[in-house]
Amino acid sequence: MSTTLRIPKAAVSMREGTLVAWLVADGATVVEGEPIYTLELEKSTMDVESPAAGVIRQSGVAGTTYKVGEIIGEIGEPAAASVDPAELVTTMRASLQRIVQVVPALEPAMMAWARTTGAGPFFTFPNLAFKEYEHRGVGTPPSLSIATAFAGDVFVELVQLHDESASPWREAGSGALIPSLVVDDLGQALRAQEMAGNVCITRGTYAYGAAFAFVDARPTMGTLIYLVEKQFVLTQLSGVMRNISTDWDRRSITSTMK
Repeated sequence: MSTTLRIPKAAVSMREGTLVAWLVADGATVVEGEPIYTLELEKSTMDVESPAAGVIRQSGVAGTTYKVGEIIGEIGEPAAASVDPAELVTTMRASLQRIVQVVPALEPAMMAWARTTGAGPFFTFPNLAFKEYEHRGVGTPPSLSIATAFAGDVFVELVQLHDESASPWREAGSGALIPSLVVDDLGQALRAQEMAGNVCITRGTYAYGAAFAFVDARPTMGTLIYLVEKQFVLTQLSGVMRNISTDWDRRSITSTMK
């Protein structure tokens, strides 16, 4: 569905305005709120923002004066984009700052990460709870505990499974390193992964509110991929952990939130 672009009535006495210049190219993809053209009024100019996200189609000519309400273009829905798996991998490598590892037990794994990579201090979350969960059509969540820490700028998440329930963590296997990404929009990220040939096998929401998913990228990349949607609590926790890691005195392998 398209959105029509009309000359806005920016003042009570305004009857017409001059389209000074387009600020984006015809056919460009714009986001809602992005300035798209400059409008000249009687004694001033203003940049007009896009009322919607999509592809801009311009019919108005720069330098022309139009009456209020006249159509100068439209914002159409963006065309479905194809995703090149190689391009997706490059993008992920550039933004990857999280790694997940399935471990037999948290304590020795934390010690090993601290000793070999300097990761720490670790924050432990026993018996992590889920609001929603489904893995390959099965809705029974696994019992697991996690420990998290920073190794420099890289966020490390260790996962210990407590039962034999089917899950992406068990499917990955003990010792497996799973690349993880925090994404702004989980649905959009999953669509991009699926267009690259990576199928979603798990979706859920943790008790603290963060939505997550796993995609099977083994046919294209040889690994599962863990996606977590950006969320306030998650962002706050990560920030606190990062700050504590910076000042860590290395006297204790674990720490607690204050």
